[in-house]
Amino acid sequence: MLFYIKRNSFLELLVMLLLGVTGVWGIHAKHLPISIEPSAVAVGLGIAGAIWLGLWTLIVQWGYTIVKGRPYSEQLTASLAKYYPDPSLTQVLLGGLTAACGEEIFFRGFVQQWLGLIVASLLFMVAHIGKKDIRIVSYWSVFQGLYLGVFYIYSKNLLVPMIAHGLFDMGGMLYFRRFMLRFQA
Repeated sequence: MLFYIKRNSFLELLVMLLLGVTGVWGIHAKHLPISIEPSAVAVGLGIAGAIWLGLWTLIVQWGYTIVKGRPYSEQLTASLAKYYPDPSLTQVLLGGLTAACGEEIFFRGFVQQWLGLIVASLLFMVAHIGKKDIRIVSYWSVFQGLYLGVFYIYSKNLLVPMIAHGLFDMGGMLYFRRFMLRFQA
């Protein structure tokens, strides 16, 4: 579902607010510790996390190419990329901001601390379930949730997965734009 929301700026802001407010409420209601400490280390780890997520995604795509063939791999990527064929700068920035703020505060700051890494990652996947043509990508998002959760556990700073997730989503939208230009050529 969250894949589709990023196409509409109003819905994206609404969902970010809903997730963020619910996450902050849950953090306070359950008296969970939270740290969002800006530092050079946190920014560096967040950037490294975004790079890891990007590389891991490319490895998964390469695996699809080996196992199922290039046409399958390209069609799978095109199935998701068609939702972002020409994102505006506003869409790209909002896509990163909503992932960083709303999703991370809710899934890592609240759900993961309250119910654990596995539950948070599974709920993250459910929130990213898409139509049949991208269902496999939706299932893949459980691993992204696990990685983001591990970044949080390791750093004890919510800013790390926030930066990693935000940069990854912005990069993904730009990658999809470039992919669609090449795929349609």
